[in-house]
Parts: sequence; C-alpha cells; structure tokens
Amino acid sequence: METRSFEFDNRQMGYVKTGAGPAVILLHGFGEDHHIFNSTVTALEKKYTVYAPDLLGTGMSSINTFPSNFSIEYVADSTAALIQHEKIENCILLGHSMGGYVTVAFAKKYPQYLKGFGLLHSTALPDTPIKIENRLRGITFIEKFGAATFLETTAPNLFGTYTQKNHPQLITEFIQSIPSFSNEALTSYYQAMMARPNLTLVLETTPLPVLFILGDQDIPVALEDTLPQTKMPQRAYLYVLENCGHMGMLEQPTNFNNAVLGFLDKVNA
Repeated sequence: METRSFEFDNRQMGYVKTGAGPAVILLHGFGEDHHIFNSTVTALEKKYTVYAPDLLGTGMSSINTFPSNFSIEYVADSTAALIQHEKIENCILLGHSMGGYVTVAFAKKYPQYLKGFGLLHSTALPDTPIKIENRLRGITFIEKFGAATFLETTAPNLFGTYTQKNHPQLITEFIQSIPSFSNEALTSYYQAMMARPNLTLVLETTPLPVLFILGDQDIPVALEDTLPQTKMPQRAYLYVLENCGHMGMLEQPTNFNNAVLGFLDKVNA
C-alpha cells in the first residue's frame, strides 16, 4: 500500500493506493478517515486498484483553515482532482454516510468519470428540519466540549442494538481509533451537510448502476427513509445488512465486503 498526496486549491491532500485492476475510490464519512475501510480495501485489492483519500481536514489531509466556500460539492471537486492527478479514466465511487453525500454530488457534476457509484449507509435526500436541529446542537456541543469528546459521545449511536448488545468491543475499538479533528473541521462539515440540496434527481436520471448498502438497525440513515430511493435508478443494487446499524464495514464486514465486491464484479464484467 502506497501513501500519496496531491494539491487541491493550494491544500495538500493525502490518500492511499493499493491493488491492481479497475479503479475504485472509497470515501469515508464524518468523524472517520480512510482507515474505516481497512477490511474492505483488503477484500478488494486482489482484483481492483483501490484509492482511499482522507477528506479535507482529516488525517493526511489536515488543514489549518477551511475555505469560505467549503461545501459538499467542494469535497466532490477535490475527489475529481484526485482522479485527474492519478489520470484515472473511469472508476466506481463508493461513499460511506457523508462520503455518500459527496458521491451523489460528484455523480451530478462529473458523471464522465464514473462507471457506477454507491451509497453505503447514505442518502441523496437533504437534511430534515429535525436533522438540522440535531446538527446545530452538535455544533454547540463541539464548541463547548471539543471535537474528541463529541465524537466519543456520539459514536455508540452509530452502531445497531445487536452490536451494542453482543459486540460492545467493536464500539470500544472504534472509539479508540477515531482520528483527531479540529473543532473547525467538524463544524465545517456539519454546516456543509446542513446546506446540501436534494439530489434525488441524480438517482432518478442516472444511467449508471448504483449500489445501496443499508443497515436494518441504522439510526442516522434509517432504512424506511432510504428504501424508496433504491427504486429511483434504472439499475439499482440493494443489500440490506441484518443486525447492523450505520457501520456495516465494522459490524458485518464479511457481508458488507461481499456486497461491494459483488457490485464491482457486475459493473466490471
């Protein structure tokens, strides 16, 4: 596995690259870095060239100040810059949670680079008023108690009740592995997520194959809210992980990775 970097908007961004074969890019979610996909990368690298960036403000891509025009689309632009830097002709883009918001924004703006894309515990819908209220409370908490305390406090809610009851060590390990973030990084991403538009039209109009991985116990991206979206694309692949919350790659890694691999194999057949 190689660690690489490139420049985007006068900022250094880092990513890992491994494997050989058709290109796959994995975008992590809020409060994560590329390591969240460790088991997925291992499952894919035998057949695919896998790229996993740290999104701006995260890990290898940490920055001192966020740009005034920061948005989910801005993060999509940075993903396009990675593709151009690596001279990737086409790829499959898969995003977890917030990384899925970036993926849909990318599919809208840069479809020429895609052979397919996937929403992993994610949605094309904008934040609901209740979600915005929760994020505003989160920003207040972050400013008062700091990013690390916020992520530790909210982490257990990302996991399903099955995991909480039967595999609490997974949650402990996840909390111990949370990267360090500045308060500004988390609040900037929250503001970007609150401002994002409804992109379900992208799902309704795309000719590309779209992967959906959902958890039957997911609270942040509830199954009943997301299922209707899976009927929108012409070519949709749906996997519902049982006994799983928002973190399929950790809670049900074998089934999660098999779902990803199955999708990649179909699209690249």
